[in-house]
Amino acid sequence: MSRLVLHFTDSTLLLLEHAQQTVLAQSYPLEADKPFARERMSGPIKKALENHSLQRVLWFSPHLTLFPRALFDPNQLETYYQLNQGALPANQHLTHQIIAALDLVLIYSIPVWLYDYAKYDLHTPQVQHSVSSQLTHLSAQNPKDKVVLLLEATHFVLIAVKDNKLMCCTANEYQQNTDILYFLLAHQQKLQLPHQLDLAIYDASQSFDFPAFESLLGQFKDFEQYNCTFYDTPTYQNQILCASSEDH
Repeated sequence: MSRLVLHFTDSTLLLLEHAQQTVLAQSYPLEADKPFARERMSGPIKKALENHSLQRVLWFSPHLTLFPRALFDPNQLETYYQLNQGALPANQHLTHQIIAALDLVLIYSIPVWLYDYAKYDLHTPQVQHSVSSQLTHLSAQNPKDKVVLLLEATHFVLIAVKDNKLMCCTANEYQQNTDILYFLLAHQQKLQLPHQLDLAIYDASQSFDFPAFESLLGQFKDFEQYNCTFYDTPTYQNQILCASSEDH
């Protein structure tokens, strides 16, 4: 049976029907604060589940933090979260996901309604964060020096690896390409990243203008020796969101 991946953000529901190497994507707007929003959301999901087995439920938001697994205490979850994200809003549920390949714990919040829907309607034990899939994929590549940009509609995630060590994984808002470039430049200098490395750009937004970004990138001397690879939205969905554990 084909697999189904559900990917939620605060404004969209993405249904990914995955069979072999083909992914069929359908996007629906989410308006969780409006009447009958749950019923409108449930309809397409129930129909898709008639012919697909649920592989995973994913969530993306910029509200996340990483913590060393060796020092992690589940009873201190909210304390870890508050250090980087501040107080947890009342309508959010705090959860975590172990990334065994990196010996890290990803701590993040999801809406209470999504937690309830996944648990009671879908009978799914955990809503995973899409960044965990990105990190697991990156770990399997075992790069010495690499920067990954994951581009959502209004936020991007910058992941940097130096000398085989994860140096940062941070999410930030952006409005234009220069916002990303200057943030990348600041982290290149802050982390003292090598000037010659691989830059992988994954477009989760379906609308990122890579040629314009590449043109701007070429105007910075610091990025002259970057080996830049762009992965469009279908490739991101197939390689990252729909990847099985065996793929990583």
